[in-house]
Amino acid sequence: MSQNSSDSHSAGKLKTGVLTFPGVLMQGVTSIAPAIAGMFTLAFIASNAGRATPLAFAGAFVIALFLGYTLAQYTRHLSATGSYFTFVSRSLGGRTGFLVAWVYLLFYPIVVAQVGSFMGDTLQSTLKSVYNVNFPWWIFMAFLIALCAWAGYKGLELSVKLIIIAGVIEFVIVLLVGLTGFIKPGTGGVSLGVFNPSNAPSAHGLFLGVVFAIFAISGWDAAAPLAEETADPKRQIPRAVLGSILILGFFLIFVSWGQISAFNSVDDVVKAKQLPAFIIGQQHWGHLWWLILIALLNSAIAVALAVTSAANRFIYGMAKAGALPKALTKVDHKSGTPINVLWTQTGLNIFLGLVLPLIIGVANVYNLTGTWFTLALAPVYIVANIGLPIFYRKEHPTEFSVLKHVIIPSIGSLALIIVVYYSVNPLPAWPIGLAPFIVLGWLAIGIIVLFTAFSGSKAKMLERAGDAMM
Repeated sequence: MSQNSSDSHSAGKLKTGVLTFPGVLMQGVTSIAPAIAGMFTLAFIASNAGRATPLAFAGAFVIALFLGYTLAQYTRHLSATGSYFTFVSRSLGGRTGFLVAWVYLLFYPIVVAQVGSFMGDTLQSTLKSVYNVNFPWWIFMAFLIALCAWAGYKGLELSVKLIIIAGVIEFVIVLLVGLTGFIKPGTGGVSLGVFNPSNAPSAHGLFLGVVFAIFAISGWDAAAPLAEETADPKRQIPRAVLGSILILGFFLIFVSWGQISAFNSVDDVVKAKQLPAFIIGQQHWGHLWWLILIALLNSAIAVALAVTSAANRFIYGMAKAGALPKALTKVDHKSGTPINVLWTQTGLNIFLGLVLPLIIGVANVYNLTGTWFTLALAPVYIVANIGLPIFYRKEHPTEFSVLKHVIIPSIGSLALIIVVYYSVNPLPAWPIGLAPFIVLGWLAIGIIVLFTAFSGSKAKMLERAGDAMM
């Protein structure tokens, strides 16, 4: 490392150019979490979408492509740790950018607590039922929080190396689970009927299934906050965003179709006392079924590491622009890690990872947070879509295209509005029904913060938010 680079770290700047395309692509892929998205979400989506579960994944895939295209258009010109905070601030102003970022905080900073609770609960129930071993769920939670803190402290390069290894392992194993369902299907065989909307219990159920499938495929935007540490970011980040959506979109349709096909009826999937993938493994893989458990462990670890990196950079970007306390811009001289953000994130993981499961029950954490993630991300994506044509007309008029910057983002926004509306009307049962109120409550707090903390002369600070980039 050159002397200039070292000095820049002490001044509060991240390392530059330490990530190449494979690393930033896997950042997006593992943030989607192939094993968790492909296996753990299946029963909940099937309970709403029925046999049309693969259709719900297909719908989420198409919507994600439209949304990812918008993000790719921003990242062609803006390389920022602040991601949507910077993009929306640049196009629609700092106040709007702050509110978007505030709602976005309901996503990445919460994921470690979510996957730690679900994986801990899965380990506890599986080891108890199969081996009669009592494994308290909170032990895995504590391990995951400690691992994320350690890897984050050591630096981004270590985290990326770990997620590449873990990501490849989980991807291959889950692919084999889906393939098993096609080779050894249940009495209904393999049918294209899974893509027929009439095979869903109701339109409301299908829409709610799509909402949760959108959550399952969410994470593709995790590459954007790493732009300042990526070599040639204006080329590599858009490729990583769209590449991760394409890879995981087809992947999730395939493995959900395979798993649904492996059972005699969708009720067998919904009412299974274990994960459907575990049942497939135990029936057809023999003693090697535990590889599926390994895939889930890999997925939980990889997604936790990936989102910790993304959350730390996103919060750092907000702080650098003055939207959060300046202390959060401190960067460790050796590792290039936003160190105060890391400790803040670790404290949040401890609080949410241990308190939230006690309030609503550890088994409910995953589905509740997964639903509120989608409901929180929807306005973020829609506002970014609105800002895209303004950004291009204002700053890159010669590149402006009605198709690219108006029609495609509008389709993505309209699809999101329809899906979200019909998923909350009527409200889902408790505790999932709490999700929209959590998002609205958090937004209300953000509005109060905006008009109290950023009034008078401080309001000008937010107007510079769009400049917080390379």
